[in-house]
Amino acid sequence: MKRWRRSLAFALALSVAGALASPAARAQDAPDEEAQEAEDEAPPPVQQQKGRRKVIPARVDVGGKDRRATAADAKGGPSEKDRGKAELPVEERAARGVAIIERGGQVLGLGALLAGDGRILTALSPLGAGNDLTARLADGTTVRVKLGHHDRAWDLALLVPQTGKWAEGLTASSRDPVRPDAQIRSFTATRGKVAAVPLVLRSHRSLIGGDDRQLEEAIELGSRISPLDLGAPIVDEDGRVVAVLGRGCAPNEGKPCTPVAFGAPISAIRGFLRTVPSTAVQPAAWLGIQGVSEASQVAKGVRVTVVHPESPADEARLKGGDRAGSDMILAVDGVPVTTPEALADAIRTHAVGEKVPLTLLSGGKYRQVTVLLRAAPDPKAAASKKPEAELPPPSSSGKATEEYRK
Repeated sequence: MKRWRRSLAFALALSVAGALASPAARAQDAPDEEAQEAEDEAPPPVQQQKGRRKVIPARVDVGGKDRRATAADAKGGPSEKDRGKAELPVEERAARGVAIIERGGQVLGLGALLAGDGRILTALSPLGAGNDLTARLADGTTVRVKLGHHDRAWDLALLVPQTGKWAEGLTASSRDPVRPDAQIRSFTATRGKVAAVPLVLRSHRSLIGGDDRQLEEAIELGSRISPLDLGAPIVDEDGRVVAVLGRGCAPNEGKPCTPVAFGAPISAIRGFLRTVPSTAVQPAAWLGIQGVSEASQVAKGVRVTVVHPESPADEARLKGGDRAGSDMILAVDGVPVTTPEALADAIRTHAVGEKVPLTLLSGGKYRQVTVLLRAAPDPKAAASKKPEAELPPPSSSGKATEEYRK
């Protein structure tokens, strides 16, 4: 009986000891369900050591969050910067695709950057006559822009940046913007910043556009619009463009038409973009060298034979000429190039105004230089020295007013 009691007391002691084990030890004993589910690992092996249970870790995680972030990046996951943008509210993300159109620092209107394109869709009427236009982007930088295409009837214009390429553009919506449950927004500029504002859309109706042309299916607005907001995109709940703010006239029976703001619908915008001339593109970046493919004992690349005077390559002091004294270009911004065609393609992926690193081999030594890309000089334009084409004069039916009400 005494021996039975001693056995029972020993068993109870072991139970109490197990119940009082530290939370860390219990957590170590529990299998990592998330890791096991993701990687299909077997449970960690268990050893018995003097009557106590010991868990041998299956792996050691060195680096914590940094290591997990690196693994996500290696698998092609979004970077921290991209995740930060994705967490922004829809209207704030859309606002990054809106530019402020200026002349001499004075705001003229707004514009929508086309996704994956960099060109800016805006209203024609606020631009007036003459060029000297700039676009202020979401990060506060300004780029010079030129008129590439226009439609006076629908009050649309396409502006082509002459430097850089803004990647965060907007896309078109396929949803009907004039519906009872729609949550529509447009944009306004305050102190150099773009902000979303609610907008009421009433219906589709016929209006009179520039050159007294009839506009079918124009979107009638139910909100007041400032003239400085013309050209702004109108977006739906997903931040996709349903129209662009323009200026037209509402017909009155037996009276002059009333100037109003309206929305140029996606159907009109698509028709406008289909007619853009092939010349309305951003200038191609230019390095300013001639070269040939060459392979040495240590590397392959493009050997520079000629450096054009006053070119980006000349300013970066690239050396051309014979094999002994010239540079060999091995990579453009980390991308290897082994032929003149590959070099040209690599340069074309960058925009005018960008600073691009080149990896060079010369005299048996590697070095890196940074070139500031520019547009190639146009011999015909330099010879003729013609002034820049001016914007068309405003339509007679587009009179400016402080506010437009539908």
